[in-house]
Amino acid sequence: MISKFTISAIFLSLFLFFGNVFAQVTTVPSFPRVDQKVKIIYDASKGTSGLSGVDPVYIHIGAVIAGPTSTTWAIVPFTWGTADANARMTKVAGQSNIWEWELTPNEFFNISSGQVIYRMGMVFRNATGSLEGKNDANGDFFVNLSQGFDVSFTNPQSSSILLEIGESQNIAVIASETSNLSISVNNTEVATATASESLNYIFEATTEGVFDIQAKAISGTEEATANLSINVVGQSPQANLPQGAKKGINYISDTEVVLVLEAPNKKNVFVIGDFNNWQILPNYQMFQTPNKEMFWLRISDLIPGQEYIFQYLVDGSIRIGDPYADKTSDPFNDQEIIDQNRHPGLKPYPQGKTEFQATYLQTAQIPYEWKHLDYVKPKPEELVVYELLVRDFDDKRTYKSVTERLDYLKDLGINALELMPIKEFEGNLSWGYNPSFFFAPDKYYGTKNELKELIDEAHKRDMVVILDMVLNHAFGQNPMVRLYNDGDYGAPTLDNPWFNREAKHPFNVGYDFNHESTYTKAFVDSVNDYWLSEYKFDGYRFDLSKGFTQVNSGGNVSLWGQRDASRIAIWKDIYDNIKANHPDAYLILEHFADNSEERELANYGLMFWGNMNGDFREMAKGNSRNFDWGYYKTRGWEQSNLITYMESHDEERTMWESVNFGQRSPIDIRELNHATNRNQLMATFFFAIPGPKMLWQFEEFGYDLELNNDRLGVKPTRWNYLDNPERQRLFNLYKAMIHLKNNYNVFNNPDQATLSLTQSVKSIKVSEGDLSVVVYGNFGLTDVNNASLTFPSNGTWYNYFTGEEINVVSNSITQRLRGNQFVLFTNQKLPLPEGQILEDIITSLEEEKIDETAFKIYPNPSADKLNISIPNGFNQFNYRILDVTGKVLMEGQEFDLNNNLELEIKDFKAGLYIFELNDNRQLVRKRFIKK
Repeated sequence: MISKFTISAIFLSLFLFFGNVFAQVTTVPSFPRVDQKVKIIYDASKGTSGLSGVDPVYIHIGAVIAGPTSTTWAIVPFTWGTADANARMTKVAGQSNIWEWELTPNEFFNISSGQVIYRMGMVFRNATGSLEGKNDANGDFFVNLSQGFDVSFTNPQSSSILLEIGESQNIAVIASETSNLSISVNNTEVATATASESLNYIFEATTEGVFDIQAKAISGTEEATANLSINVVGQSPQANLPQGAKKGINYISDTEVVLVLEAPNKKNVFVIGDFNNWQILPNYQMFQTPNKEMFWLRISDLIPGQEYIFQYLVDGSIRIGDPYADKTSDPFNDQEIIDQNRHPGLKPYPQGKTEFQATYLQTAQIPYEWKHLDYVKPKPEELVVYELLVRDFDDKRTYKSVTERLDYLKDLGINALELMPIKEFEGNLSWGYNPSFFFAPDKYYGTKNELKELIDEAHKRDMVVILDMVLNHAFGQNPMVRLYNDGDYGAPTLDNPWFNREAKHPFNVGYDFNHESTYTKAFVDSVNDYWLSEYKFDGYRFDLSKGFTQVNSGGNVSLWGQRDASRIAIWKDIYDNIKANHPDAYLILEHFADNSEERELANYGLMFWGNMNGDFREMAKGNSRNFDWGYYKTRGWEQSNLITYMESHDEERTMWESVNFGQRSPIDIRELNHATNRNQLMATFFFAIPGPKMLWQFEEFGYDLELNNDRLGVKPTRWNYLDNPERQRLFNLYKAMIHLKNNYNVFNNPDQATLSLTQSVKSIKVSEGDLSVVVYGNFGLTDVNNASLTFPSNGTWYNYFTGEEINVVSNSITQRLRGNQFVLFTNQKLPLPEGQILEDIITSLEEEKIDETAFKIYPNPSADKLNISIPNGFNQFNYRILDVTGKVLMEGQEFDLNNNLELEIKDFKAGLYIFELNDNRQLVRKRFIKK
């Protein structure tokens, strides 16, 4: 079970709750100690009021032992959603919404020797956990704890703040017990209180400089102090941007940069970093443009080629990296990358000098030398896309390891690689849909040049590379979120230029971009142009594209999916801006909106994901479905812009469905050989539907580990599956069908296509130029003995998988189709696919336990005639001869033959066959070879 604190901590705000500073949660005493009893008082009518009037109220509480500013609950005694009597709070007499609960932290959490509880995190709920009471920022509550006699600042909450001349700052001090308190400014005492627990002082910023503020508490022989620093600066100097300067890092020379930060209506910004020892210095105060939109600063005398970590300090309290930087420094995740040598030469985060995410600048960088700029780009309808997650594609989890496996993908026939998001995301192990910095490749996978080498090497193999682009949302570490938000990582405030405070649509994660904002439009266009230009990506798959709207559908999924004219306009604008500079870019939407909307955008040129997973998962279990919605003409589209798929990163695997939930009679689909046959059948029809296609990694050999047992967790690779003959058969089938698609236009944009998919026996017929293809398959689990297979023309047709020739007259033939059997005929003789594809129904059969001396086939091998000695007891019987595909070549019925049967086989082709004898009581078989 996921504990509640894990969920809540995703979008947290850091607040300290002492006395009556926040009336929603208070404590007695105001500054509680770890070794003394503390009463927690909660007002359910405040904040989001999720528990107003609820009775009873329960507390969910955890100990934070990682550090005084950590938000990770390490010790959590209660289970979320249970009516635990120990977690039940007591209603204060005469009050309907005031609840209290007591504990002694060290005793309650039963800490181990050496552990220190720095603070307690808490949320409040009803018995089931379906209702919560939160603070206004939708975060957890945190109460700091004293380890003994102590004093602390409750305001300001940062240890270092910045004020402009003329501003003032209220300073509030609290002690852990009654004591004599004082506040000093640069060693001059300015306020005192005797026998008190709190003291206040208003600091007036009248002159520039750095002011050290000290709080002191004395009780008997005990003394405690706390310190903070106030930096008083002048107002931001005003100046226009230097000519040609753009948002982000502008490299002017090997020793000089111009930094530009977009921060509308902020008061002042300082650049802090390695080049000034992280000090707030007058020379590093940024100029503000007269329109109050931008801040900029020229920094000179940099060492060529040296990396500098830096931040912007905005309005004295917000520390952010550059939103446009291509490399980040992270206080939480970089050390693991360094320890595992995932990014050679990565500098450690400047711990103790700053906090929050920072970014790099580096002049005189050696540019990557692109070697393979002349490569073949497939037409949109020719795409065979392979979606992969760098983290789970290879156990090394690096860009390099993907590069090393490109030949495998080329051999399979892949012509387009689609990388799940690789932009800098929160944490090290992620799907990547929690982006924080939109111009920086994630360092856990390697360096930016290793990513470029991956793309370059793919291009060498005529494989285009598509990036999964996340522009619906950003997460709390993103600098543009943090410039205008609640707390450190909380929700955007209403004045945020880029983000909505609340998402406008269902299924949103992170913080929702406002795509009608001019700020967001400019940002989106710059991100899209950057990766296509700097990294030579060939296009994008846009995540959650249906979310690019300001039409507020709330939690109404149906309303969200309806035709949205404003969303259509937004996507046409994005399309036009990309195509203006990158006319060959592939632009694919994960949309799933009303077909009228998708049709208009598809006809405009945008491509779409076509999710057929539901139908194919049902068929994987043995059912039959009509899946013609995977064909763009069924949807009434003008262009072949529908990229259909049976699996994606979001969808459960078809082979998993087969081996776990497949029907067991009359064919046991859960047996691997039958599961393979079933998935081969589906894949043959999937690729035969005209249009672009997508595979999810390892689909080609039947990856069958459940997705949703740990949806976002690391998954094992299972490359060893290719050593299994059944898995290899599936791989060979994928390879054979992709070969057809890549080498013959008949599966891309054919002149004619007829899909007949409503019955158990399904067919697809496509023709383009002189080549025609006919595909039939039995999606039922029982044999169809006399299936009528029709063809567009008479003459000789060829079985693509066996090379067998058939002669068609009257435009049809009659053939037995076993359950799960499929056939693909062409009117031209094509090269046989590589490797074994079809199950060898002869070698897969078990030998019958009969008297070998009584049941003989001779001569074996045989040239013209075949003699069969019939075992005793077979006085009346049926017989058949089958080829390796299971096709019946000869059959008959006999009576009393004195135990001998002679058959003419001179017209049979050389090969392996099976003779089958059946008297309705028992079935016996023997193999023989025709010379």
